[in-house]
Amino acid sequence: MITVKSVSKKYGDKLALDHINLHVNEGEIYAILGHNGAGKTTLIKCIMDLIQYEGDIAYSFDRANLYHHISLQMQTSVFEEGVRVMDICKLYKDILNSKVNIKELLQHFDLEEHSKSEVNKLSGGQKQKLSILLTLINEPKVIIFDELTTGLDVMSRRKTWNLLKDINKEKGITLILTSHFLDEVEYLADKVIILERGKESVSGSVDEIIENCFGDRKKISFSYKSSAEEKEDFTFSYQIDENGKYIVEYDAQDESKIFNEISQKGGYDINMNRFSFEDAFLKILGYKMTEKGEIKDA
Repeated sequence: MITVKSVSKKYGDKLALDHINLHVNEGEIYAILGHNGAGKTTLIKCIMDLIQYEGDIAYSFDRANLYHHISLQMQTSVFEEGVRVMDICKLYKDILNSKVNIKELLQHFDLEEHSKSEVNKLSGGQKQKLSILLTLINEPKVIIFDELTTGLDVMSRRKTWNLLKDINKEKGITLILTSHFLDEVEYLADKVIILERGKESVSGSVDEIIENCFGDRKKISFSYKSSAEEKEDFTFSYQIDENGKYIVEYDAQDESKIFNEISQKGGYDINMNRFSFEDAFLKILGYKMTEKGEIKDA
């Protein structure tokens, strides 16, 4: 649907994008990931043909009608003071010469009862629903969301994710999203490209990235209290995290042996898990996470 070939972008002497390549298939959810300043928004602007760039971007539809086929939702939407939900929806419909049923969209997004409400008096989650709804009015083939859930609480973020899944599955719309929330990407994305200072660091599916990073290895965490006289004496290597939890990485075939040893020596609150996308991302790039789960430099 969209193919980016060797795209680069400079702002003065700063190279914001350095020969980026990616291919978005029809019906996919494609995530562009990286810390602030990695080049995510610049890449989106290139795809939207909003800035000049070097390289080539090809579309499966007529480039002359680019903005009919692609909708873009930025992180922050600004609405005129006093404008009501139904008014802004009708305005978009008129401008875009759309035949979409506004009432049905409002029902789908649980906004019908707020149709006469002023937009700026809606809750943060309701405003986000409205922003997503507005991207659908021109019935696009692709929707791009730039940092869609930044600033939302956990519950609103989860509801937004489910909305995006529904849009993708029920309407067959291809989604491209930028994010620096790793859990968001793991939940939503079919494919991922991770940018680091304007360059591609890693790309592939979430499962491929985890597999390439950890293979068949797993991890176990547990709590353990040892007396001063009797220090812990495990036959396997471990680390202790900032919460005092013991963390062990191991080959899947050794799981029973390690679990039995931990249990026999008094370990408790034992949790066994496969590695997550967050684990892979942090291992590959060496970043840390904020308390809100956002990427930051190490």
